Amino acid sequence: MQNIHLISNFSKEIFNASQKFTNCLPKVHQGNFRELVRGMIIQGSVYLSDVSRANSRQNNVRKDVERYSNTLSKIPALEFFQIQTNSQIKHYKNEAVLILSDGGDFQKPNAQKMENVCKNVDGSNGHKVGKGYPLESLVAFGLESKTLCPLSMHLFSTQAEEYKSDWLEHKKVFNQLKDFVQSSTQDRIVVEDRGCDDEKRFLYFLEKLKCSFVTRIKAGNKSRGLIIKDKDGNEKIFSVQEIAQQVKGISGAEKEWFNKKAKKKLTSKIAFQKVFLPNHKDIPLYAIFVYSEDYAEPLVVLTDLITANVEQAWKHFFYYKKRWEVENFYRAIKQNFGAEKFLVLDYKKIQALAFLLTFVFSLIIKLKNKAKEFLGMMYLYYKDFCKREQRTGKHHLDLLAFLRTNIPANDDEYSYRFWSQFISKHRKKYNKNQLTLLDWRKKW
Repeated sequence: MQNIHLISNFSKEIFNASQKFTNCLPKVHQGNFRELVRGMIIQGSVYLSDVSRANSRQNNVRKDVERYSNTLSKIPALEFFQIQTNSQIKHYKNEAVLILSDGGDFQKPNAQKMENVCKNVDGSNGHKVGKGYPLESLVAFGLESKTLCPLSMHLFSTQAEEYKSDWLEHKKVFNQLKDFVQSSTQDRIVVEDRGCDDEKRFLYFLEKLKCSFVTRIKAGNKSRGLIIKDKDGNEKIFSVQEIAQQVKGISGAEKEWFNKKAKKKLTSKIAFQKVFLPNHKDIPLYAIFVYSEDYAEPLVVLTDLITANVEQAWKHFFYYKKRWEVENFYRAIKQNFGAEKFLVLDYKKIQALAFLLTFVFSLIIKLKNKAKEFLGMMYLYYKDFCKREQRTGKHHLDLLAFLRTNIPANDDEYSYRFWSQFISKHRKKYNKNQLTLLDWRKKW
């Protein structure tokens, strides 16, 4: 009985969350879309055969795979990502938001027959070159609500006919943010890593997108040149490395913080300097330098956010450190949903799978944020489950584990697909033997 309650609530949540997308699909594909979402969540797999087994007890896996494959071909990934991004406007309207950005990839070592497969570098495996598809992802983080939500994940190929450059592919993702940025007077701050140390990106955020940015920049021998103005207005260009050496002596406000990438606590000092780009002297920027023990070079962040004291400098530096959540997003979809294990060969369908992975991840986060309402009387069982499994119960992946444990994939007496079809078939019919209190066809 408990599982029936959970399954019905879960199906209702999938229906409500997916409606904004299914309304854009032909009716024959709407149910398939919801089955794809449910199968990926319950089975933790992007294999269409696994999705079929999660939704049907009948031995028609081949037909189901054909249905799902046809539905994938009808999903316009970029358009659906635009809907996903715009749907989050109301949730973040009254708070400042970090838009965490990072590149990634889906690597398929033996991908010989996949359409437009190309070479790319995976940072998670030691920056080794492999075959697959590059990605660009955006994740929103509310500074007050502390709420995460994936906005977009664009999969592209350097072998595609429309490909011209990585930056133009990235712009397809950032262009989706225009309504998200302009819908609120609160700050919208794009956060990027040092691989995005590029002047055209800075200018795009400031002039085209009309939002702020926080980007880590290179601090070594090949670091960029920046202008520093003295009190008399004289200008001189220094490399980032030279500026770091100059301000190191005045660094202070020592702070201890945990570096998630290095997995250890660091004690660091901070300094900042107002700077200008050599070709854009009218745009004031701020370089923030963080000096840590056992590191020869400082970590340097460039931003347009006004940085007038060390408290603001630390705040803007930790904006950058929050970018790690994008890495967690990539790790979660690969480890918990088998993102790189797809067997689909068609390029457009692979892009549709990338959208579905983003959507199911955002759905799990949404359910976690309303866990008590969603689980209802099952919430106590969820807390007991987390206690037994030594989980905190505060993370969306804890809820995902609970759902996979308590919602059977295909061993119910009646399958998910059976009930979906049964409800659709009978929702407008009435029982003929029902007692009729008033029959309008008969005379009084």
